[in-house]
Amino acid sequence: MSDRLRHINRILKLQRQLHQLSECTLVSFDWENKQLMDSQERVFVSLSGGELALHDRFIRNASRRLKTIASEQSKLMETRQRVEAGLQRQERMMEVTKRQLGRVEKDERAVEEKRQLALVIDSSLTQREASLAQGPAASVKRK
Repeated sequence: MSDRLRHINRILKLQRQLHQLSECTLVSFDWENKQLMDSQERVFVSLSGGELALHDRFIRNASRRLKTIASEQSKLMETRQRVEAGLQRQERMMEVTKRQLGRVEKDERAVEEKRQLALVIDSSLTQREASLAQGPAASVKRK
């Protein structure tokens, strides 16, 4: 295997690892978003019922908490979109690398086939030259 082929294989392996890492990050963002939505739901439930909902202080705190949750969700969604765009870019890069790897492997096979053919031709010519060298000498000795 040539250095170029090994190099492209290493690049492809690294791209696959980056792709997996990005997918894990997206799953983590989804989980975090679910947690934020659950927190938001708990605040709404506590605001909708009970005696505490009537106190101004509780309402102010709940309002601040909802704003914080909304801000965190917004930041999370922006980050998720950037990671998703990076994931798509990585997928395109992996496809390009796979095509390049296929071309290099094809070139390697062609070079190997030419080398094998050259060896066969050389051995065939060597055998023919050896038989020709022996052939006239043998016929001269018989006479």
